[in-house]
Amino acid sequence: MTNNIFETNYTTYIEPLYGPTRNEPRDMELTAHIAEPHDYSIPLDERYDFTEYDVYSIDPEGCEDADDAFSVYTDRDLLYLAIHIADPTEFIRLHSDLWVSIVQRTTTKYMSNRKPIHMIPEQVLKMVSLQGENEMKHTISVITEINKDTYKPQGEVKLVFGKVMVKRAHAFSYKQASVHDLDALKIGLQISEQLQIHRGKKTKGVKLNELSPAHVCYENGHAYLYRDSDEEKMMKQMIAEFAIFANSFVGEYLKNTLNFGIFRTCQAKEWLGEIANDMTGEEMIQRIITDGITADYLSKVSSHDLVGMPEYCHFTSPIRRLSDCVCHYLLKYIYLKNKKDIDGLTAPFIPADLDFLSSKCLSVTKKDKKNQYTDIKFRLLQVMSNMIEEQGPITLEYYVTGYSGMFLNIIICKINEFGVYMSYTLRIKNSSLLFYRGEHKTVVCTNVNCFTKFDQGCIPELDAEFLK
Repeated sequence: MTNNIFETNYTTYIEPLYGPTRNEPRDMELTAHIAEPHDYSIPLDERYDFTEYDVYSIDPEGCEDADDAFSVYTDRDLLYLAIHIADPTEFIRLHSDLWVSIVQRTTTKYMSNRKPIHMIPEQVLKMVSLQGENEMKHTISVITEINKDTYKPQGEVKLVFGKVMVKRAHAFSYKQASVHDLDALKIGLQISEQLQIHRGKKTKGVKLNELSPAHVCYENGHAYLYRDSDEEKMMKQMIAEFAIFANSFVGEYLKNTLNFGIFRTCQAKEWLGEIANDMTGEEMIQRIITDGITADYLSKVSSHDLVGMPEYCHFTSPIRRLSDCVCHYLLKYIYLKNKKDIDGLTAPFIPADLDFLSSKCLSVTKKDKKNQYTDIKFRLLQVMSNMIEEQGPITLEYYVTGYSGMFLNIIICKINEFGVYMSYTLRIKNSSLLFYRGEHKTVVCTNVNCFTKFDQGCIPELDAEFLK
């Protein structure tokens, strides 16, 4: 009964936050000409052939938009890592109605326990997703040689336009990959470890790799908390390190060749210099939230200090982010412009375009993040209600991040033994109350109410700690 109430309220209050779903008849119109080449198409015979190598994708359970995969292979007795990124822009003519639709949506919207609202139509999604369909797919791939003894990248990093085939047997969920005994996965984990060690020399931000909060899962309509195994955490960190490596390389490449694009930035050098060297990942995320450290999208080069890179962009998720598609067009422009037989090719974007698109990406990403926080809060309240119904009272651990004079902002960081991150806001008029910012406290809860529009009233016993 409790889950039914939550699902009904989710449909009423949360789903509408994500905007309109895709319209199938309109998508048919938008994709009528996706098979036709355009100014920035890369001919198939010019693509690097990876089909002779095993390609692995590792994604969340039920993923429909696998936009990255990798290969670990030897060539002439040298070891290589290739990071393959899906190439949807091969089927999207710039400035077409399809492109305008993608700019309007900007990102894929991920609702909990519902199908995503994809940024690109299903017709394109099926053509480009690297999901193990035993079909040849287009990619933009980053290749680096790997030292066989140290597992560190060495030599020149290359970017190529490729074609790959992901076999069904090599398309894993994180859980499936965590229990496989494949040499490619073992080598990948060792490469990942070296990449993290290298980044650790540049930024304390690698401490965030320690984090692995519990997340909500569903079984027969029942919501519960799931905590990743150590092996699953390692797989997720491996894929994250591969993405950081590829995004950093492309960011540097765009800077050196064009000196413009859309860059992902985070100005936090001074802040990182002030925090303690022995700070844990848990302590760091609390400080990031409390101190308001955020990332930005810019059309000019700027560092991403939390990642530890002087240039950084989003390149590895073009199926679900507009910013990555922009980078893909720019990479194709560089490649085609350097060909002797291509004359009169103009840059896909002028500076004003990039200013607009970077601002669009930032504003939509901020809205998405706000909606995700609300979604996570809703589902964690559902889990709390289930736990109380099944097991009795629960203990919440929380801390205050700020008080504006009207609103008290709280982060719930634990539900019993499960680490979580859940924002909770109370409207408080009594400004004479003293709140201890950042201090962890606990409260025992025996009742949780279903979220509608406001946090207040959802956790009565937490509310009572402040509304006295």
